[in-house]
Amino acid sequence: MRITLISLYLSALLCCSASPSLYASPHTPARITRDDESPNIIIREKKERIEFTRGDKQNPVWVKEKSTTTYRCNEFRGSIPVVAFYNDYSRIEEVKAWVNNDRIKVKPEHRYYSIEDIFYADARICGFMLPFEKINTESRAEIEKTTLDPRYINAIYFTEEYFTASKEITIVIPRWMKAEIREMNFAGNGIQSSISFDSKLDADVYTFIATGLQPSKSESDAPGPSHIYPHILICSHSAQLPAGNTAYFGSLENLYSWYHSLVLEIGNDRDAVKATAASIVEGKASDLDKVKAVYTWVQENIRYIAFENGIAGFRPSKAQEVLAKKYGDCKGMANLTREMLASLGFDARLCWIGTRHVAYDYSMPSLAVDNHMICAVYLGGQTYFLDATETYIGFGQYAERIQGRQVLIENGAGYQLARIPEPGFEQNRQTEKRTLRIEGEKLVGKVIHRMTGECTENVLSQVHQIRKTKLEEALQEYLTNGNSQYTIANILTSDLHDWNTDLTINYDLSHVDAVSAFGEELYVEMDFRKELSNAEIDTLKRKHDYWLPYKRGVLQETVLQLPEGFRVKSLPPAMRIDQPKYSFSTTYEHKNGQVIYRKEIIIRDTSLQRKDFQAWNNDIKQLRQSYHEQISLVKK
Repeated sequence: MRITLISLYLSALLCCSASPSLYASPHTPARITRDDESPNIIIREKKERIEFTRGDKQNPVWVKEKSTTTYRCNEFRGSIPVVAFYNDYSRIEEVKAWVNNDRIKVKPEHRYYSIEDIFYADARICGFMLPFEKINTESRAEIEKTTLDPRYINAIYFTEEYFTASKEITIVIPRWMKAEIREMNFAGNGIQSSISFDSKLDADVYTFIATGLQPSKSESDAPGPSHIYPHILICSHSAQLPAGNTAYFGSLENLYSWYHSLVLEIGNDRDAVKATAASIVEGKASDLDKVKAVYTWVQENIRYIAFENGIAGFRPSKAQEVLAKKYGDCKGMANLTREMLASLGFDARLCWIGTRHVAYDYSMPSLAVDNHMICAVYLGGQTYFLDATETYIGFGQYAERIQGRQVLIENGAGYQLARIPEPGFEQNRQTEKRTLRIEGEKLVGKVIHRMTGECTENVLSQVHQIRKTKLEEALQEYLTNGNSQYTIANILTSDLHDWNTDLTINYDLSHVDAVSAFGEELYVEMDFRKELSNAEIDTLKRKHDYWLPYKRGVLQETVLQLPEGFRVKSLPPAMRIDQPKYSFSTTYEHKNGQVIYRKEIIIRDTSLQRKDFQAWNNDIKQLRQSYHEQISLVKK
């Protein structure tokens, strides 16, 4: 049940919300219309109250959260999971449930939160099953939670896992508490907001009401929730209490100081990693080669496992522990990289960064701003950023998810702000040259692949995922794309453990049934790979923008030697599509007894907005049609 609870909850928390439907009265007995595929359960009404209160000596400000959710069963009886998350800095105070206004006993299950290959060190989940007796009945769940540090209260989302007819969020901020509230992605969602003053509490009361919210929808390659969901971003600045002023995140200096205080608490033993670092760089003459060697070693030898939430979500593990265990999260891997480089005398720093999944930058000092940590090293007047969680990407190359992102670099008691370089598609190139001849109904010859950047990482990641007893078997499975008629032999590769240089793969090819003979004519389809041929976007089902994995340039050239006694009868027409975000082209040329086929695909911008979908689909259709064109040869 733990996995079911978590997966259902995450579908609400992490996916992207759809546009709100027309409002339907929550008091109408008939089923409320919604456009998700499972309309049995809806939320008729949900109320959330977030109130800042005085805490204790150790944690002077607490945040009390209370949610009351009324669900309606529209079609058939059943039950649903109700869950809440907490950690070392929060606790579940009370859980209550009602079925048809009758209080029922519930015994929530408390577990550590883990799913698939992600482990959340101090996150826990509290959950129970809420029953529904029959059609048109209602059940209600009430959860009270206390967060012991206001730093951990940041994003409050409106969208739920179920269609929500009405949702009200109330935030109570006493005048002794200084906090900033930002309304995010409110446009087009019809959210009403108001501010009032509660003289009894001496507090400002912010009220937000949303109606007709469609449920969250899980879609692959979609922008992160902070880009799409309507939500409230809360930043706690400070609290003026009888014991004095307590600063939280009133400025970026405050945020960095808190981060830096956690770094000072790590307890690194630099001497414990120095011997390993020294052995890694043994025989390396230049400083640049030494830095590359350390970075590559961490990429290859330290397995990435995520730790999130609470202090474990922000304080790196000790470098010597990551080294000994051979695994760590992004913070642990960044810390180990820094400590290894520092032990060799390099100026290496920890960096905080929000990937493209996050919509914010450091103009809003909040824990919601960043979700990742990397390392920076200053060398020869340049700054190199090292993200060891990207296992197969080369030194000086940057994954799409961090390109152009603002980065906070440690600098003792101060900090530095910079941006990750944003290379174009030229960083990620993939070329394939095939030199072929016709033997009966087969195409045979030699193939040369060359890849850089994230194209290399993509290939090596897939190869290692399918690796069996021999690496060659895995490469064959990848390169043939599972097509038994496309067989390869005599594979020769560059060093697969050195992704700081271009990846090259050479082999002999035999493509069975690639040539069709009709009388005195031969027909040959020149493109085997057919990249993006199935990349159309379902505009009826797709709710959100589509983010392609990374910018890239694909260039394929096939040189076909004409068989003796044959001439070219016809060649397919050239095809060229040139859009601001991408371009596709195919050409055929008859020259010196050869037919030369060239294909080029360039992705300049990975963000396809919904308004781009129709043009993209039309262009993909043209590209696919060009793939099916054949050259025609006839006897002389």
